Amino acid sequence: MVLYLEVPFAAIALVLSFISWKTLRAIKHLDVGKSFWIPVILSGIFFFTGSIIVILNDLGVVFGYSAEVTGFIRLLALCVLVGGVYMYSRQIRRNLSEKFTLPTRPAPADTLEETEPSKSVVDSLEEKKTTKETDCNHSLGYLKTLPKNTPIPDECLSCAKIVECKHSYLTKP
Repeated sequence: MVLYLEVPFAAIALVLSFISWKTLRAIKHLDVGKSFWIPVILSGIFFFTGSIIVILNDLGVVFGYSAEVTGFIRLLALCVLVGGVYMYSRQIRRNLSEKFTLPTRPAPADTLEETEPSKSVVDSLEEKKTTKETDCNHSLGYLKTLPKNTPIPDECLSCAKIVECKHSYLTKP
């Protein structure tokens, strides 16, 4: 019964080793993937060797400690395969992180003149309000004094106090 299970296992291990070898030969000039395919080849060879030992033991060729040797070889094959996958995944993550890193802003150059500290949004809005107030050519309440069919001046349309101006009385400066 063990013989029937070990022959397909050995065949699969042999095919795995052969395909890995062909792939490694095809990519040898690319300098990529070697950290994955070399352990796959080695683990395939180790699995195949373990299966051959079990098959020979079932056919009557007795080796000393054949069960222990087979177990050790298969454990070694799994360790090599896991190590190869781990090393390859580390290499892929490192390559991806190098490829997709966001560029950092260059540090400001040291200059002799002092730079003005950055203003908050509230400060900049208040500054805009004060500049718009000074740009007004009319006094507060001017829009209330306009006749109904007269268009509103352009500078009044951009003023922040247009509603107050329309609904209040003319104030004297």
